[in-house]
Amino acid sequence: MWNWTKYDYLCTDCDALIEITTLKDRSECFQPLCTCGSVNVINIGVSDGNAPLFEPVIKVTPPQLVKINTNPYN
Repeated sequence: MWNWTKYDYLCTDCDALIEITTLKDRSECFQPLCTCGSVNVINIGVSDGNAPLFEPVIKVTPPQLVKINTNPYN
């Protein structure tokens, strides 16, 4: 079995959450760049990449709470 590790990051400029799942150690990984172009990304968590997957957000989030495929900043 492979030893996957999941690294969670947060962009401090646009609040985007970034997830990287890899076989490599974090010291071998690059510092992620956010899709907004910011390099201000901080690590907020590390977990087992082989952990069971949760239900898709559309199945567990009440429909009025989040509009899927929309930008809340418009």
